[in-house]
Amino acid sequence: MKAMWSHQGGFTKLVLFFLLVFTSFAIFSLLAFLAAFPFMENVSLTDAQSMSLSIDMMRYFQIVQSFSVFIIPSLLAGFLFWGHMTKGLALVRANSGLIVLSLLIIISAQPLVSYLGVWNSSMQMPDFLAGMEQWMQQSEDSARDIIYRFLDTDNSALLFINILMIAILPALGEEMLFRGVLQPIFREWLKNKHLAILITAFLFSAIHLQFFTFLPRFFLGIALGYLMVWGHNLWYPIAGHFANNFLSLIVFYYYRHTNPEINPLSPETEQLPLTWLFIGSVAMIAFTTRFFSLKKQERSI
Repeated sequence: MKAMWSHQGGFTKLVLFFLLVFTSFAIFSLLAFLAAFPFMENVSLTDAQSMSLSIDMMRYFQIVQSFSVFIIPSLLAGFLFWGHMTKGLALVRANSGLIVLSLLIIISAQPLVSYLGVWNSSMQMPDFLAGMEQWMQQSEDSARDIIYRFLDTDNSALLFINILMIAILPALGEEMLFRGVLQPIFREWLKNKHLAILITAFLFSAIHLQFFTFLPRFFLGIALGYLMVWGHNLWYPIAGHFANNFLSLIVFYYYRHTNPEINPLSPETEQLPLTWLFIGSVAMIAFTTRFFSLKKQERSI
């Protein structure tokens, strides 16, 4: 089927897509709020203080956000820009071997991600930007506190919800939006796949509003962007994104049960010996080389 907006240029597609995101977020967030309102205790629309949400309600709205901001607008963009909701985003049949290699590439990158996180968190801004640094730190602490409240549970049902909310939906939704829609739009607009990957990775990291962990997320965005370009299939960055987030969940619960006095979300907690950095980097290069080799074999069939 011919896409309605396929003739539009890259910049116009970018503007139209952000309009889709805003419209979807507004409509579905309102519907979600109206659906949840009867279950909110002591909430008044005119009393801002009483509007504070319970952690369960925050989980609910976090899941709604995954659909309203990431998944639904991306599916619509696939249909309107490229003629198919899923194939337009390169959500097509994937090679199982390349899926496994995508997982292994991101897992083996974790020591490097850890060191980037420690380095990023230790950076200090000049004195004249002290106000900005304070705001960035407050934003980081707020995001970390919310994530901690989400994850800190032993309830088996909530553990499953956390896996869905932290690992599955972000991997699917964020990759659909960033690598499935934005990266191809930037590539079409700028005529440069590497620049498209860098800009998309920058936005991917910036949108989380966690500036003291910006670099590791930016690096992951670049890695996921190249998985998309090399593999021509969105399932590969989705697999890598899932691996990163699910591994973070495993690390969190490991520390909560073995060293409860440590905050697993602190970048310093994740620092590994330099030996692991070397091993991880070598493994990452080896898995990437194998990814190229397997993709080349796939094309020759």
